[in-house]
Amino acid sequence: MTDQSIETLFAGKYVHLRRRGTWEYAERANPQGAVIIVAVTPEDRVLLVEQYRIPIQSKTLEFPAGLIGDQASFEGESWRESARRELLEETGWDCEHVDSIMAGPSSAGMSTEIMHFVRARGLMRVNAGGGDASEDITVHEVPVNEIAAFVAAKMAAGFAIDPKVYAG
Repeated sequence: MTDQSIETLFAGKYVHLRRRGTWEYAERANPQGAVIIVAVTPEDRVLLVEQYRIPIQSKTLEFPAGLIGDQASFEGESWRESARRELLEETGWDCEHVDSIMAGPSSAGMSTEIMHFVRARGLMRVNAGGGDASEDITVHEVPVNEIAAFVAAKMAAGFAIDPKVYAG
């Protein structure tokens, strides 16, 4: 299958739909990947974000995350730089170190996207966070020993819980 040509079915501002042979899949218009950030504050609180996700028509509970180099001003940034930028933008926390946990496909049967799962260390509170102008993010700082109950309560309240929260 690797020698078949790629056909573009649709090219939008953010997503392209492609076909190779009989296989259809999505590709981001800026396919540098994504970062998912596991961050625990010096007070042993896990940073989680809540936001409404249009594709699933639901509020979600997730780790802070974002696209690598998704804007012209971030072109060429590394996954480490992206993780630090997204952590600060979404949560208001900066960090001294970003370590790789793993990198791999987010949905290998449907997308070319590679996600970088990282851990942020040496956290320092800088501002309130909440995302950029296009986002409406609520930041949660959850004590490590209360995380299971917090996630269960959000699920009971109708939130979609990103499965990566369980892996972190």
